[in-house]
Amino acid sequence: MRETWLAPLRGEKREKWEIVQARSCVLVAPNEYELSGMLRGRLGSAHAMRTPHPAGARIVALDQRLARMEIGAHEWNEELAVAAPPAGKLAADPRAATASVTLPNAAARAWAPAHLRARRTGGGDVEIAWVRCARVGGDSWGAAEPPLGAGAESYRLELLDGDEVVRTVTVGAPAYVYSAADQTADFGGLPSSLRFRVAQIGDGGAIGLNSELTITL
Repeated sequence: MRETWLAPLRGEKREKWEIVQARSCVLVAPNEYELSGMLRGRLGSAHAMRTPHPAGARIVALDQRLARMEIGAHEWNEELAVAAPPAGKLAADPRAATASVTLPNAAARAWAPAHLRARRTGGGDVEIAWVRCARVGGDSWGAAEPPLGAGAESYRLELLDGDEVVRTVTVGAPAYVYSAADQTADFGGLPSSLRFRVAQIGDGGAIGLNSELTITL
């Protein structure tokens, strides 16, 4: 049985939380635990990974006390007033903890693709490929691909020159051929290395989390 924890990344518009798991959690001193058998970037949180997280970062255990707050679709990304009263008490209880939160509906975003790769062919084209990560139904070891959800498979691929996006394409499969002609148009020639990032387009056209790779060709 693994323990599951949240570790935050701060310094951006919103805190980003990495979900980590540990096979073993041992109390070694008062308020001090040693974790081993770690799994990082769980449940689509790889974008929040940092090595290391800063000393003193807050950690939250995800256990049976975790509760889901049900809100309407129109309330995502809106400022909400929430109250957490003692168990069995009303929200108006003077002991209730209160806060104002804005929830980005992160759980509904498509996860970042994995295993990005690229290689130059003999004709100068660059073949780019990646692997889709499924939010739902991805734990099966069967021969079939996990389900896509309500929409068709679609990705946004951005090709960069330094920090500048020089080309953006939308593709319906986890692969793209960057032609030699397009490379010359974007870079003035065939680049010796390539930086690109890709994100899956989820239900309703929402852009998911992206993965990025810089590779020597």
